[in-house]
Amino acid sequence: MVWLTSIAVACSRTPSSPTPTAPPTATCSYALGTTALSMAGVGGSATIGVTTNASCAWTVASSSSFVSVTSAGSATGPGTVRITVAENLGDARSTTLTIAGQTVTVNQAAGDPVFGNWAGTITKGAGCAASLPSSVQWTGLLRRNAGGFHEFVINIPAAGVVNQTVNVTITGNTLQFAVVVDALYTFTGNLASDRRSLTGSFSGGTCSGTWNGTRV
Repeated sequence: MVWLTSIAVACSRTPSSPTPTAPPTATCSYALGTTALSMAGVGGSATIGVTTNASCAWTVASSSSFVSVTSAGSATGPGTVRITVAENLGDARSTTLTIAGQTVTVNQAAGDPVFGNWAGTITKGAGCAASLPSSVQWTGLLRRNAGGFHEFVINIPAAGVVNQTVNVTITGNTLQFAVVVDALYTFTGNLASDRRSLTGSFSGGTCSGTWNGTRV
C-alpha cells in the first residue's frame, strides 16, 4: 500500500515550462545618397538623403567653419540632411561631416580672388593739403556683405581711417569706391588679370594721386 502511494505522488508532478527565448536584436544599416559633394566658390545649399529602417536612429556632426547643417542634428528612420556652404573668399578648400557614422566630403572651388585681405600704398599727387602725408600704407578686406553687395573695410592709420566700411563697385576688372580722408576721395583701380593686384588713381577736390594694392 505504501508503494502505491509513492507512485501516485510521483506521477502527479507538473513538468516545468521552457524558458522563453528573446527575439534577435534588429541591426541598423544606413545608406547615404552621396559621400562627396562639389560646391561652387559662390557657395550654396545641398541635400543628402539617408536610407534606413524606420526604427533606426542617426545623427549629423560637423565642425566645419564654412559648412552649416540647417536640418535637424538627429533623426530616426529615413530622412534628408540639408547643408549650406558659405561663399569661398580664397583658394579651393575641403572639409568633412559625419552622417549616420559615415564620412561625407565637401569640396569647394576657389572663389573670386578679388575677395579677401588687401594691402598697398597711397601716394599723394598735386593739389593735396600739406596735412596729408606724401605716402601712406593701407590695408583692407574686400568682401560680399549679407545683402550680396561688395564692400571694403579700409584702414589707413596715417590718415586716421580705421575700419571704415565703404561700398565697392566692380565692373569687369575695374574697381571703384569712395573713402573719407578729410574730404571725399574717389578711388578707381584696374585689377590685374588674376584679380590679385591693382593699380589706380584717386581724386577729391583739388587733390589727386595714385594707389596700388595686392592680395595678402
